[in-house]
Amino acid sequence: LIVLGILSALLIHFVEVFDKHQIADLSFYFIYLLMGVILLQCFSTVLEIARETVENIVLFVRLMVPTYLLAVGVASGPTTVGAGYQIILLLIYGTERILLGVVLPLIYSYCLLSMINGIWVEEKLALLSDLLEKLIGWILKASVGVVTGINVFQSLITPVLDNVKTSAVEKALSALPGIGNAADGVLELAVGSAVVIRNSIGVLLLLLLAAGCAVPLLQILFTAILIKCAAAFMGIVSDKRVTNCADRMGNAGMLLFRAVGTAMLLFMITLALLAIGSRGR
Repeated sequence: LIVLGILSALLIHFVEVFDKHQIADLSFYFIYLLMGVILLQCFSTVLEIARETVENIVLFVRLMVPTYLLAVGVASGPTTVGAGYQIILLLIYGTERILLGVVLPLIYSYCLLSMINGIWVEEKLALLSDLLEKLIGWILKASVGVVTGINVFQSLITPVLDNVKTSAVEKALSALPGIGNAADGVLELAVGSAVVIRNSIGVLLLLLLAAGCAVPLLQILFTAILIKCAAAFMGIVSDKRVTNCADRMGNAGMLLFRAVGTAMLLFMITLALLAIGSRGR
Protein backbone atom coordinates (compact mmCIF):
# COMPACT_ATOMS: atom_id res chain seq x y z
CA LEU A 1 0.00 0.00 0.00
CA ILE A 2 2.82 2.42 0.85
CA VAL A 3 4.59 1.61 -2.44
CA LEU A 4 1.39 2.19 -4.41
CA GLY A 5 0.77 5.46 -2.59
CA ILE A 6 4.25 6.75 -3.40
CA LEU A 7 3.97 5.49 -6.98
CA SER A 8 0.65 7.22 -7.48
CA ALA A 9 2.06 10.51 -6.20
CA LEU A 10 5.11 10.30 -8.48
CA LEU A 11 3.08 9.23 -11.52
CA ILE A 12 0.42 11.91 -11.11
CA HIS A 13 2.97 14.71 -10.59
CA PHE A 14 4.97 13.47 -13.58
CA VAL A 15 2.07 13.43 -16.05
CA GLU A 16 0.81 16.83 -14.83
CA VAL A 17 3.78 18.31 -16.70
CA PHE A 18 1.88 17.72 -19.92
CA ASP A 19 -0.98 19.92 -21.05
CA LYS A 20 -3.63 17.21 -21.12
CA HIS A 21 -4.75 16.35 -17.59
CA GLN A 22 -6.82 13.38 -18.76
CA ILE A 23 -3.66 11.28 -18.57
CA ALA A 24 -3.15 12.29 -14.94
CA ASP A 25 -6.76 11.41 -14.13
CA LEU A 26 -6.48 8.01 -15.81
CA SER A 27 -3.24 7.32 -13.95
CA PHE A 28 -4.87 8.20 -10.65
CA TYR A 29 -7.90 5.98 -11.26
CA PHE A 30 -5.67 3.09 -12.33
CA ILE A 31 -3.59 3.29 -9.13
CA TYR A 32 -6.72 3.90 -7.03
CA LEU A 33 -8.50 0.82 -8.38
CA LEU A 34 -5.39 -1.30 -7.89
CA MET A 35 -5.14 -0.12 -4.30
CA GLY A 36 -8.86 -0.69 -3.82
CA VAL A 37 -8.50 -4.32 -4.91
CA ILE A 38 -5.74 -4.85 -2.33
CA LEU A 39 -7.74 -3.16 0.42
CA LEU A 40 -10.89 -5.14 -0.40
CA GLN A 41 -8.89 -8.36 -0.33
CA CYS A 42 -7.52 -7.49 3.13
CA PHE A 43 -10.98 -6.51 4.36
CA SER A 44 -12.62 -9.66 2.95
CA THR A 45 -10.08 -11.76 4.84
CA VAL A 46 -10.73 -10.11 8.20
CA LEU A 47 -14.48 -10.06 7.53
CA GLU A 48 -14.45 -13.84 7.09
CA ILE A 49 -12.38 -14.19 10.26
CA ALA A 50 -14.89 -12.03 12.15
CA ARG A 51 -17.88 -13.99 10.84
CA GLU A 52 -16.32 -17.35 11.73
CA THR A 53 -15.35 -16.09 15.18
CA VAL A 54 -18.88 -14.92 16.01
CA GLU A 55 -20.31 -18.22 14.76
CA ASN A 56 -17.78 -20.13 16.88
CA ILE A 57 -18.74 -18.07 19.93
CA VAL A 58 -22.40 -18.97 19.45
CA LEU A 59 -21.50 -22.64 18.94
CA PHE A 60 -19.32 -22.66 22.06
CA VAL A 61 -22.13 -21.20 24.14
CA ARG A 62 -24.66 -23.70 22.78
CA LEU A 63 -22.41 -26.64 23.65
CA MET A 64 -20.93 -25.59 27.00
CA VAL A 65 -23.52 -23.43 28.74
CA PRO A 66 -26.05 -26.25 29.44
CA THR A 67 -23.45 -27.91 31.68
CA TYR A 68 -22.82 -24.62 33.44
CA LEU A 69 -26.53 -24.00 33.94
CA LEU A 70 -26.84 -27.45 35.51
CA ALA A 71 -24.22 -26.45 38.07
CA VAL A 72 -25.98 -23.11 38.61
CA GLY A 73 -29.25 -24.93 39.17
CA VAL A 74 -27.78 -27.14 41.89
CA ALA A 75 -26.08 -24.21 43.63
CA SER A 76 -28.68 -21.52 43.16
CA GLY A 77 -32.10 -22.80 42.25
CA PRO A 78 -34.51 -23.30 39.36
CA THR A 79 -35.57 -19.65 39.14
CA THR A 80 -32.03 -18.45 38.46
CA VAL A 81 -31.47 -21.22 35.91
CA GLY A 82 -34.71 -20.44 34.10
CA ALA A 83 -33.90 -16.73 33.87
CA GLY A 84 -30.30 -17.43 32.83
CA TYR A 85 -31.41 -19.89 30.17
CA GLN A 86 -33.84 -17.37 28.69
CA ILE A 87 -31.12 -14.69 28.61
CA ILE A 88 -28.68 -17.08 26.90
CA LEU A 89 -31.29 -17.93 24.25
CA LEU A 90 -31.97 -14.23 23.74
CA LEU A 91 -28.25 -13.55 23.35
CA ILE A 92 -27.81 -16.36 20.81
CA TYR A 93 -30.77 -15.13 18.77
CA GLY A 94 -29.66 -11.50 19.00
CA THR A 95 -26.07 -12.33 18.05
CA GLU A 96 -27.15 -14.27 14.99
CA ARG A 97 -29.76 -11.74 13.89
CA ILE A 98 -28.19 -8.42 14.82
CA LEU A 99 -24.42 -8.95 14.67
CA LEU A 100 -24.29 -11.45 11.79
CA GLY A 101 -27.36 -10.21 9.95
CA VAL A 102 -27.15 -6.44 10.44
CA VAL A 103 -23.83 -5.18 11.85
CA LEU A 104 -21.43 -7.11 9.61
CA PRO A 105 -23.34 -6.21 6.39
CA LEU A 106 -23.36 -2.57 7.54
CA ILE A 107 -19.59 -2.68 8.05
CA TYR A 108 -19.18 -4.16 4.58
CA SER A 109 -21.38 -1.40 3.15
CA TYR A 110 -19.24 1.17 4.97
CA CYS A 111 -16.17 -0.38 3.35
CA LEU A 112 -17.66 -0.16 -0.14
CA LEU A 113 -18.84 3.42 0.39
CA SER A 114 -15.37 4.39 1.56
CA MET A 115 -13.86 3.01 -1.63
CA ILE A 116 -16.44 4.56 -3.96
CA ASN A 117 -16.10 7.89 -2.15
CA GLY A 118 -12.61 8.43 -3.58
CA ILE A 119 -13.85 8.50 -7.16
CA TRP A 120 -15.04 12.09 -6.73
CA VAL A 121 -12.70 14.91 -5.84
CA GLU A 122 -15.41 16.36 -3.59
CA GLU A 123 -15.80 13.02 -1.73
CA LYS A 124 -19.58 13.18 -1.91
CA LEU A 125 -20.15 10.06 0.23
CA ALA A 126 -18.00 11.17 3.17
CA LEU A 127 -20.93 12.28 5.36
CA LEU A 128 -22.91 9.14 4.55
CA SER A 129 -19.91 6.99 5.51
CA ASP A 130 -19.52 8.89 8.79
CA LEU A 131 -23.22 8.43 9.56
CA LEU A 132 -22.97 4.70 8.87
CA GLU A 133 -19.92 4.41 11.12
CA LYS A 134 -21.74 6.18 13.96
CA LEU A 135 -24.82 3.98 13.45
CA ILE A 136 -22.71 0.83 13.81
CA GLY A 137 -21.13 2.21 16.97
CA TRP A 138 -24.56 3.05 18.42
CA ILE A 139 -25.85 -0.48 17.74
CA LEU A 140 -22.85 -2.08 19.47
CA LYS A 141 -23.07 0.23 22.49
CA ALA A 142 -26.82 -0.28 22.79
CA SER A 143 -26.46 -4.06 22.69
CA VAL A 144 -23.91 -4.00 25.53
CA GLY A 145 -26.09 -1.65 27.57
CA VAL A 146 -29.27 -3.68 27.09
CA VAL A 147 -27.64 -7.03 27.89
CA THR A 148 -25.86 -5.62 30.96
CA GLY A 149 -29.09 -4.06 32.24
CA ILE A 150 -31.08 -7.27 31.78
CA ASN A 151 -28.41 -9.34 33.51
CA VAL A 152 -28.08 -6.94 36.44
CA PHE A 153 -31.86 -6.87 36.88
CA GLN A 154 -31.97 -10.67 36.76
CA SER A 155 -29.12 -11.02 39.27
CA LEU A 156 -31.01 -8.76 41.71
CA ILE A 157 -34.38 -10.53 41.50
CA THR A 158 -34.05 -14.26 40.87
CA PRO A 159 -31.45 -15.09 43.59
CA VAL A 160 -33.78 -13.58 46.19
CA LEU A 161 -36.60 -15.91 45.12
CA ASP A 162 -34.29 -18.93 45.27
CA ASN A 163 -33.00 -17.82 48.68
CA VAL A 164 -36.55 -17.75 50.03
CA LYS A 165 -37.17 -21.30 48.85
CA THR A 166 -33.86 -22.57 50.20
CA SER A 167 -34.38 -20.86 53.55
CA ALA A 168 -37.77 -22.55 53.88
CA VAL A 169 -36.19 -25.96 53.19
CA GLU A 170 -33.40 -25.30 55.72
CA LYS A 171 -35.87 -24.30 58.41
CA ALA A 172 -37.97 -27.37 57.73
CA LEU A 173 -34.92 -29.65 58.03
CA SER A 174 -33.66 -27.95 61.18
CA ALA A 175 -37.05 -28.46 62.78
CA LEU A 176 -36.80 -32.24 62.49
CA PRO A 177 -36.29 -33.76 65.95
CA GLY A 178 -32.93 -35.43 66.53
CA ILE A 179 -31.43 -35.09 63.04
CA GLY A 180 -32.38 -31.47 62.31
CA ASN A 181 -28.98 -29.93 62.99
CA ALA A 182 -27.12 -32.69 61.15
CA ALA A 183 -29.42 -32.45 58.11
CA ASP A 184 -29.03 -28.69 58.07
CA GLY A 185 -25.24 -29.05 58.16
CA VAL A 186 -25.25 -31.59 55.34
CA LEU A 187 -27.44 -29.28 53.24
CA GLU A 188 -25.09 -26.33 53.82
CA LEU A 189 -22.11 -28.49 52.89
CA ALA A 190 -23.77 -29.70 49.71
CA VAL A 191 -24.82 -26.20 48.67
CA GLY A 192 -21.34 -24.81 49.43
CA SER A 193 -19.71 -27.53 47.34
CA ALA A 194 -22.13 -26.83 44.50
CA VAL A 195 -21.27 -23.12 44.66
CA VAL A 196 -17.53 -23.91 44.40
CA ILE A 197 -18.16 -26.19 41.41
CA ARG A 198 -20.39 -23.59 39.76
CA ASN A 199 -17.84 -20.81 40.14
CA SER A 200 -15.03 -23.06 38.91
CA ILE A 201 -16.98 -23.99 35.79
CA GLY A 202 -17.85 -20.33 35.24
CA VAL A 203 -14.21 -19.23 35.44
CA LEU A 204 -13.18 -22.06 33.12
CA LEU A 205 -15.80 -21.07 30.54
CA LEU A 206 -14.69 -17.44 30.69
CA LEU A 207 -11.05 -18.42 30.17
CA LEU A 208 -11.91 -20.75 27.28
CA LEU A 209 -14.04 -18.10 25.63
CA ALA A 210 -11.32 -15.46 25.96
CA ALA A 211 -8.62 -17.86 24.72
CA GLY A 212 -10.69 -18.92 21.71
CA CYS A 213 -11.30 -15.30 20.66
CA ALA A 214 -7.80 -13.97 21.36
CA VAL A 215 -6.11 -15.03 18.11
CA PRO A 216 -8.91 -13.87 15.71
CA LEU A 217 -9.22 -10.57 17.56
CA LEU A 218 -5.48 -9.97 17.32
CA GLN A 219 -5.51 -10.82 13.62
CA ILE A 220 -8.29 -8.31 12.95
CA LEU A 221 -6.68 -5.66 15.15
CA PHE A 222 -3.21 -5.98 13.63
CA THR A 223 -4.61 -5.86 10.08
CA ALA A 224 -6.57 -2.70 10.85
CA ILE A 225 -3.56 -1.07 12.55
CA LEU A 226 -1.27 -1.90 9.62
CA ILE A 227 -3.73 -0.40 7.13
CA LYS A 228 -4.07 2.77 9.20
CA CYS A 229 -0.27 3.02 9.54
CA ALA A 230 0.06 2.65 5.78
CA ALA A 231 -2.53 5.43 5.34
CA ALA A 232 -0.57 7.65 7.73
CA PHE A 233 2.65 7.19 5.78
CA MET A 234 0.87 7.64 2.44
CA GLY A 235 -0.60 10.91 3.66
CA ILE A 236 2.84 12.50 3.50
CA VAL A 237 3.14 12.31 -0.30
CA SER A 238 0.00 10.71 -1.74
CA ASP A 239 -3.32 12.12 -2.88
CA LYS A 240 -5.88 12.91 -0.19
CA ARG A 241 -8.49 10.57 -1.69
CA VAL A 242 -6.10 7.62 -1.63
CA THR A 243 -5.13 8.36 1.97
CA ASN A 244 -8.74 8.76 3.11
CA CYS A 245 -9.74 5.52 1.42
CA ALA A 246 -7.00 3.54 3.18
CA ASP A 247 -7.76 5.23 6.50
CA ARG A 248 -11.47 4.42 6.26
CA MET A 249 -10.64 0.82 5.40
CA GLY A 250 -8.64 0.73 8.62
CA ASN A 251 -11.68 2.13 10.43
CA ALA A 252 -13.77 -0.68 8.92
CA GLY A 253 -11.29 -3.19 10.35
CA MET A 254 -11.58 -1.54 13.76
CA LEU A 255 -15.38 -1.80 13.51
CA LEU A 256 -15.01 -5.53 12.86
CA PHE A 257 -12.78 -5.77 15.92
CA ARG A 258 -15.42 -3.98 18.01
CA ALA A 259 -18.20 -6.23 16.67
CA VAL A 260 -16.38 -9.47 17.53
CA GLY A 261 -15.30 -8.05 20.88
CA THR A 262 -18.89 -7.08 21.63
CA ALA A 263 -20.13 -10.60 20.82
CA MET A 264 -17.56 -12.05 23.20
CA LEU A 265 -18.26 -9.44 25.88
CA LEU A 266 -22.02 -10.05 25.86
CA PHE A 267 -21.63 -13.73 26.74
CA MET A 268 -18.83 -13.05 29.23
CA ILE A 269 -21.00 -10.53 31.10
CA THR A 270 -23.86 -13.03 31.26
CA LEU A 271 -21.66 -15.89 32.51
CA ALA A 272 -19.91 -13.68 35.05
CA LEU A 273 -23.15 -12.31 36.52
CA LEU A 274 -24.61 -15.81 36.69
CA ALA A 275 -21.56 -16.84 38.71
CA ILE A 276 -21.30 -13.93 41.12
CA GLY A 277 -24.94 -13.02 41.42
CA SER A 278 -26.45 -16.40 42.24
CA ARG A 279 -27.69 -16.62 45.82
CA GLY A 280 -25.32 -13.83 46.79
CA ARG A 281 -22.54 -16.31 47.62
